[in-house]
Amino acid sequence: MSDEPVVRGALADHPIARAFAAEVHRIHIRYANEVVGAFSLCPFMKDAESSFGTFFVMLDREPDPKASIDAVLEAKSSIIHVVFPCIRMPPSPFEKFASGVRASLASWIPKPPVIAVFHPELSGDFSTSHRLVGLLRRAPDPFVQFVPEGLHEGGTVFIDNIELLAKNPADRNFDKLRGEGGERLVRIIEDIHADRAKSYAPFLERLFREEG
Repeated sequence: MSDEPVVRGALADHPIARAFAAEVHRIHIRYANEVVGAFSLCPFMKDAESSFGTFFVMLDREPDPKASIDAVLEAKSSIIHVVFPCIRMPPSPFEKFASGVRASLASWIPKPPVIAVFHPELSGDFSTSHRLVGLLRRAPDPFVQFVPEGLHEGGTVFIDNIELLAKNPADRNFDKLRGEGGERLVRIIEDIHADRAKSYAPFLERLFREEG
């Protein structure tokens, strides 16, 4: 399976679409390595590239349910990431969109995959382990992670099918990230978001200017 992102959506044929998708992939590699990997948020993640499975970059202004379903059905891997770098949808409607996609997949797949929803504006803090999940899922872009039933825990990818640890992963992360570790993690997330804003700007400006 190729590590290259798969480009889909209304702007997928734009001359700069593949270059933009490569930049989206780079930013998400940072998030996977510097946040998920560096802080051991997923103890079974071997590396970002293999953990991504099939990495779809959806170049649409609004998330398209049919295109997302088609992407999941098209994927050759069991783990799938469907990323939406062009949308401006708040977290709650995006979560509803993702839930709708999963519900629709039940018509095509006997056991539809489990989903985890990530969004740069998710609400979260260090007050409780439950609230921490939202903070940790502040990815650079809204995306939906699809993972087969039995290969998930707390919204992070499990590459190996091994027994789950006894303690809830959210509680483990909460214990680990209180104090200086959590402050450092927040700074890294903010730096990745700043990198995203700067690197995406010329692509988005050209994509939408020429679309109009």
